[in-house]
Amino acid sequence: MRRPGINANGSSQPCCRSSVMSAEFSGTVAVDQQPIAWLVPVLNRSQQRVLLALVLLWSVGTGLYWAWWLQPDHWVGVFGMVLNTSVLFYVTTLIPMWSYWFLLRMRRCNPLLQIPLNLRVAMVVTKAPSEPWPLVRQTLEAMLLQQLPHDTWLADEDPADDVIRWCSSRGVRLSSRKHAPDYHNVEWPRRRRCKEGNLAYFYDHYGYQQYDVVVQLDADHCPASGYLEAMVRPFADSRVGYVAAPSICDRNAAVSWVARGRLHAEANLHGPLQLGSNGGWAPLCFGSHYAVRTVALAQIGGLGPELAEDHSTTLLMNSHRWQGVFTPDAKCHGLGPETFEDAMVQEFQWSRSLTTILLSLTPRCLPGLRGKLALQFVFSQLFYPLRGLLTLAGLLLPALAMAFGEPWVRVSYPMFLLLATGQMFLTLLPAAWLGCLGLRNPPGSPVFSWELVLYELGRGPWVLAGVIAACLDGLRRQGLDFKVTSKLSSVHPLRLRFISPHLGFSLLGTGAAMLLSHGAGEAKGYMLLLWISALASGCAGLVVVLLDLYHKHLPFRRHIRQLLLPSSVLIFSLAFAAARFHELSLPLHDGGAVFSAQAWRP
Repeated sequence: MRRPGINANGSSQPCCRSSVMSAEFSGTVAVDQQPIAWLVPVLNRSQQRVLLALVLLWSVGTGLYWAWWLQPDHWVGVFGMVLNTSVLFYVTTLIPMWSYWFLLRMRRCNPLLQIPLNLRVAMVVTKAPSEPWPLVRQTLEAMLLQQLPHDTWLADEDPADDVIRWCSSRGVRLSSRKHAPDYHNVEWPRRRRCKEGNLAYFYDHYGYQQYDVVVQLDADHCPASGYLEAMVRPFADSRVGYVAAPSICDRNAAVSWVARGRLHAEANLHGPLQLGSNGGWAPLCFGSHYAVRTVALAQIGGLGPELAEDHSTTLLMNSHRWQGVFTPDAKCHGLGPETFEDAMVQEFQWSRSLTTILLSLTPRCLPGLRGKLALQFVFSQLFYPLRGLLTLAGLLLPALAMAFGEPWVRVSYPMFLLLATGQMFLTLLPAAWLGCLGLRNPPGSPVFSWELVLYELGRGPWVLAGVIAACLDGLRRQGLDFKVTSKLSSVHPLRLRFISPHLGFSLLGTGAAMLLSHGAGEAKGYMLLLWISALASGCAGLVVVLLDLYHKHLPFRRHIRQLLLPSSVLIFSLAFAAARFHELSLPLHDGGAVFSAQAWRP
């Protein structure tokens, strides 16, 4: 809702506060003289029992899996068993355990709490020169429709005349750092070509002095009806420094497979996991949209550094003992990546930025964090480095075993596949149950899909590249400018450099299987694992190119060169499999120790 008497040059003052007083409390608050809880459970008792039963079922299945894996007959050496067990434990046990802890304690802000009407509220959307005005205008129009009294702001890098006129006619206020060199720094804070510098100008000149709460949005994120009320309600507790909300980038999901892949991959994160962080843990802000108490933001020195300013801001808030709340009712829909290129640029930049925060900012903030919050932030920041290492491990561990001629472990491959598949199925059941309850965001997101599989295969090498880049940046103590991903459809074919890591992994895997197989000895069974890894990478590269041409409506016959390289890599891998089919298939026929000497002795 627009306040009266506000113009685009920012000269007028915001309206006076309401006379309604804010409620300050610890666990309960009085509404009509009746105390009610501040946070309430998300699930009713029967729903919670079903969830607990599914988690217990997973625990039993996982226990049986580990009882089989750790049998004495499977041990070859301590180092090999510990190394492989550590990898499997992280993937099959630690990540699910961490997730289930939060799923079983999901809470939400009580919807019966009164909205604190005495707070001065602003909504601000950022605009970079590369972001189209019609897209930003849609967001501003949705902001103006919010019913809770507030001021609407546009933080524009370089506002055009038509933008200024439009804002002036609708009471939208403007903030621009165009002629402010102090807000175009090469390094943090107030960095150039980043949202942080754009918003820092707004907060320094308007936000801190004129407002108690600011809700900030990306250019493409349109808030739904009731959004602002849901974002402001948690600030009734004076301890709350920030409010996080689900980041739902689904406006182009119908036309972008990679947008769907990311949605499916993050559906649990932007719903159940964040809800489980309420009440003692730290809900994570996501840069697409979140709200801050300006007093808290000023205390921590403004928005955090790095491209992932959302995460660094969350870290700084918690290190200064400000609490956060995740509100699932604040629906705001944005655009996902249009193309595979856009998605991989984002994955590279996010992994690079989160790793940089882990190496630089987090050590300075740890003394201010309680033990469990320190664990939470370190664990979340380790996601990208460990994800990158897993990509490398899928190729490196089998190759090393073959190179040294000794298996890491001796297990039956068919039995391993059977147990691993069953354990993975049990792992998905709690998420599937929460999906049936509509708690995953966006609702209806499947727990398994071809888009999800292809997205995970696609981002692995780029996550690894981002982690390596962050480590190199730390050594040379310099960073690079970031790229704002396109919000418009692209008509040029996919540049092959975006699938070159996948093709490289495929060639390395097939080549290693070919060259190392003759001297692999007892470890010859790992040739199958190497080939599967190579085949998956090669298939991912080719399918990505095919989907790119299909969705961009580009004729295949005019882009043969785009298909030639990935097709050749895949044909090479398949030709190797055809030539060595007998050796590759032996582990699948062995009912005993697949990687043992018996399968390969003459």
